[in-house]
Amino acid sequence: MPKPNLMPIAWGIVGMVFLLSCADRAATATSAEPAPEWPEAPLEVLEAEVVGDELHLLVSYGGGCAEHLLEVASAGPLLKSMPPKQPLRLVHRTPGDPCRALIQRELFFDLKPWRGTPHGVTVILLENWNEALPYEYD
Repeated sequence: MPKPNLMPIAWGIVGMVFLLSCADRAATATSAEPAPEWPEAPLEVLEAEVVGDELHLLVSYGGGCAEHLLEVASAGPLLKSMPPKQPLRLVHRTPGDPCRALIQRELFFDLKPWRGTPHGVTVILLENWNEALPYEYD
Protein backbone atom coordinates (compact mmCIF):
# COMPACT_ATOMS: atom_id res chain seq x y z
CA MET A 1 0.00 0.00 0.00
CA PRO A 2 1.58 3.36 -1.04
CA LYS A 3 2.12 6.11 1.57
CA PRO A 4 -0.09 9.20 1.12
CA ASN A 5 1.70 12.40 0.08
CA LEU A 6 1.22 14.84 2.98
CA MET A 7 3.05 17.80 1.36
CA PRO A 8 -0.07 19.40 -0.20
CA ILE A 9 -1.84 19.20 3.15
CA ALA A 10 1.15 20.73 4.97
CA TRP A 11 1.38 23.61 2.48
CA GLY A 12 -2.36 24.15 2.79
CA ILE A 13 -2.07 24.47 6.58
CA VAL A 14 0.87 26.88 6.26
CA GLY A 15 -1.14 28.99 3.80
CA MET A 16 -4.18 29.10 6.10
CA VAL A 17 -2.04 30.18 9.07
CA PHE A 18 -0.50 32.95 6.96
CA LEU A 19 -3.87 34.21 5.73
CA LEU A 20 -5.44 34.16 9.17
CA SER A 21 -2.50 35.96 10.73
CA CYS A 22 -2.93 38.85 8.28
CA ALA A 23 -6.70 39.18 8.67
CA ASP A 24 -8.01 42.70 9.29
CA ARG A 25 -8.59 43.01 13.00
CA ALA A 26 -10.15 46.45 13.15
CA ALA A 27 -12.06 47.77 16.12
CA THR A 28 -14.29 50.72 16.79
CA ALA A 29 -13.96 52.45 20.11
CA THR A 30 -16.72 52.65 22.66
CA SER A 31 -16.76 55.01 25.60
CA ALA A 32 -16.13 52.09 28.03
CA GLU A 33 -12.72 51.17 26.65
CA PRO A 34 -9.70 53.50 26.78
CA ALA A 35 -8.19 54.44 23.44
CA PRO A 36 -4.65 53.12 22.95
CA GLU A 37 -1.87 55.64 22.49
CA TRP A 38 -1.17 54.53 18.95
CA PRO A 39 -0.25 57.12 16.32
CA GLU A 40 -2.90 58.35 13.94
CA ALA A 41 -2.93 56.86 10.46
CA PRO A 42 -4.43 58.16 7.20
CA LEU A 43 -7.77 57.03 5.85
CA GLU A 44 -10.26 58.16 3.24
CA VAL A 45 -13.98 58.67 3.80
CA LEU A 46 -15.73 57.30 0.71
CA GLU A 47 -19.35 57.73 1.84
CA ALA A 48 -21.06 59.45 4.76
CA GLU A 49 -24.70 59.75 5.76
CA VAL A 50 -26.86 60.10 8.84
CA VAL A 51 -29.44 57.33 9.33
CA GLY A 52 -31.62 57.78 12.40
CA ASP A 53 -29.27 58.36 15.35
CA GLU A 54 -26.24 56.91 13.57
CA LEU A 55 -23.46 58.20 11.38
CA HIS A 56 -22.87 55.61 8.62
CA LEU A 57 -19.46 55.75 6.97
CA LEU A 58 -17.64 53.80 4.29
CA VAL A 59 -13.90 54.26 4.75
CA SER A 60 -10.74 53.02 3.08
CA TYR A 61 -7.25 52.60 4.53
CA GLY A 62 -4.11 50.54 4.00
CA GLY A 63 -3.11 47.62 6.17
CA GLY A 64 -4.37 44.15 6.90
CA CYS A 65 -1.88 42.75 9.45
CA ALA A 66 -2.40 44.83 12.60
CA GLU A 67 -5.20 46.15 14.75
CA HIS A 68 -6.95 49.38 13.74
CA LEU A 69 -9.02 51.59 16.00
CA LEU A 70 -11.58 53.94 14.44
CA GLU A 71 -13.55 56.44 16.51
CA VAL A 72 -15.45 59.69 16.12
CA ALA A 73 -14.16 62.68 18.10
CA SER A 74 -14.98 66.35 18.36
CA ALA A 75 -13.17 68.60 15.89
CA GLY A 76 -14.14 71.72 17.85
CA PRO A 77 -16.91 73.09 20.03
CA LEU A 78 -20.58 73.08 19.08
CA LEU A 79 -21.21 76.12 16.86
CA LYS A 80 -24.12 78.17 18.19
CA SER A 81 -25.89 78.75 14.90
CA MET A 82 -29.40 78.01 13.68
CA PRO A 83 -29.40 75.02 13.51
CA PRO A 84 -26.36 74.28 15.68
CA LYS A 85 -23.36 72.72 13.95
CA GLN A 86 -21.05 70.10 15.47
CA PRO A 87 -17.62 69.62 13.87
CA LEU A 88 -16.53 65.96 14.10
CA ARG A 89 -13.56 64.01 12.84
CA LEU A 90 -12.86 60.34 12.29
CA VAL A 91 -9.74 59.21 14.17
CA HIS A 92 -7.86 56.19 12.80
CA ARG A 93 -5.12 54.73 15.00
CA THR A 94 -2.87 51.71 14.50
CA PRO A 95 0.37 50.57 16.16
CA GLY A 96 1.87 50.26 12.69
CA ASP A 97 0.70 48.01 9.90
CA PRO A 98 3.28 46.92 7.31
CA CYS A 99 0.72 45.20 5.06
CA ARG A 100 -0.47 46.91 1.90
CA ALA A 101 -4.00 45.59 1.46
CA LEU A 102 -6.60 48.24 0.71
CA ILE A 103 -9.26 47.78 3.39
CA GLN A 104 -12.81 49.10 2.97
CA ARG A 105 -15.08 49.06 6.01
CA GLU A 106 -18.56 50.19 6.88
CA LEU A 107 -18.67 51.98 10.24
CA PHE A 108 -21.63 53.01 12.40
CA PHE A 109 -21.34 55.60 15.19
CA ASP A 110 -23.98 56.76 17.68
CA LEU A 111 -24.71 60.47 17.23
CA LYS A 112 -26.78 60.99 20.41
CA PRO A 113 -23.81 62.47 22.35
CA TRP A 114 -23.46 65.14 19.65
CA ARG A 115 -27.00 66.57 19.84
CA GLY A 116 -26.86 70.37 20.03
CA THR A 117 -30.41 70.78 21.32
CA PRO A 118 -32.85 68.49 23.15
CA HIS A 119 -35.09 68.28 20.05
CA GLY A 120 -34.61 69.31 16.46
CA VAL A 121 -31.61 69.34 14.16
CA THR A 122 -27.85 69.44 14.58
CA VAL A 123 -25.75 69.73 11.45
CA ILE A 124 -22.74 67.40 11.51
CA LEU A 125 -19.62 68.86 9.87
CA LEU A 126 -17.39 65.86 9.25
CA GLU A 127 -13.73 66.69 8.67
CA ASN A 128 -12.54 65.72 5.15
CA TRP A 129 -16.13 65.43 3.92
CA ASN A 130 -17.47 68.27 1.76
CA GLU A 131 -21.17 67.95 2.58
CA ALA A 132 -22.94 69.01 5.76
CA LEU A 133 -24.87 66.11 7.31
CA PRO A 134 -28.18 67.13 8.94
CA TYR A 135 -29.01 65.05 12.03
CA GLU A 136 -32.72 65.25 12.87
CA TYR A 137 -34.11 63.86 16.14
CA ASP A 138 -37.09 64.15 18.50
